[in-house]
Amino acid sequence: MLTAIGLCGCSARHSNLDSTIKNLTVPEKTLLAITNGESLDAVTNAFGIAARLEFTVAETNGAYTLVSCLVPDADGYGFWLLFQDKVLLKIIRSFSFPELMETYPYQGTTASRIKSWDIDDPGINERVKKVIDAPALTREQIENMLNGLQHNPSTTSGSSWSIIPAVLLSGIMSKSASQMENDYATNESLLQSYNGCSANIGMDTNEVEKLYGKPLRVFTTKNGETARIYGTTQNLNWANPQLEFKGLAVVSDAKGHVKAIYSNVFFNGEWKE
Repeated sequence: MLTAIGLCGCSARHSNLDSTIKNLTVPEKTLLAITNGESLDAVTNAFGIAARLEFTVAETNGAYTLVSCLVPDADGYGFWLLFQDKVLLKIIRSFSFPELMETYPYQGTTASRIKSWDIDDPGINERVKKVIDAPALTREQIENMLNGLQHNPSTTSGSSWSIIPAVLLSGIMSKSASQMENDYATNESLLQSYNGCSANIGMDTNEVEKLYGKPLRVFTTKNGETARIYGTTQNLNWANPQLEFKGLAVVSDAKGHVKAIYSNVFFNGEWKE
């Protein structure tokens, strides 16, 4: 994780970068204006590219869509918004899946990493169920969480999600600063081009490729389904991993109709390989 610092007194160039990063988060006021019963379109229009699809899956009682967002000045502080048939059902505090983590030997000690998983792994269904069954946050709980954040000096800075290392702001590494700008510009373009919230359950192959173009990779699962993978193999090393576009997977059944869409933490980077 890049070192968090304020951007007060920085150049216009870095102010522009800060503005770009700000677009990847949702202001507290905007989040608090969202209420249950809102449409998916209304929420994504309000959040812009800061609305990150996690999954859309078909269940027996409808299609569920999970959208994540991060608030400014909060390293990793995020919320999940769960929709049923494109209507907001509840807001959840985002959580991790410990079962996805594994330890491995590293330089005489151990380190942790995310396990690999197949796109038709039953574990995905189990994680989806955990989200659907997760308790909803009340507005009061959300406000308390955000108020606690505002008074926590460890997460407050002079600017929105300020993650630019001081060495870049000093001008010593102008080449790296330029690369950071390029990485965030690429990241923004990927989020716009492969917005998973635009895809729908039941779409056919032609509709998917009209929406996203030719996939980076296509493969057949063990269950005979087809996965279309969108994204890039380019490494965005200077983008905050929590704001980085991970990839988009569109899974179709044997008849070519979309049955699931995965992105962000529900996307396995190895699917691009």
